[in-house]
Amino acid sequence: MHLHVASGYSARYGGSLPADLVRRAAERGIGTLALTDRDTVAGTVRFAHAAAAAGVRPVFGVEVAVAPYTPPGPAP
Repeated sequence: MHLHVASGYSARYGGSLPADLVRRAAERGIGTLALTDRDTVAGTVRFAHAAAAAGVRPVFGVEVAVAPYTPPGPAP
């Protein structure tokens, strides 16, 4: 099971389309694959359809980038 895969929908983090990722996983006998794109869920429907067709169990996730917390300075 591979639980951290970004597709081409993750700018600068992935390059392959969800269907291609699923196809490659199925070719290698991987039965479960997670799609964890960065800041988007745009590929989840395509991923779900490809996984169902290939007999691969899909796991859905998202990696969300957030700005670090900077506490406010002292009051004047």
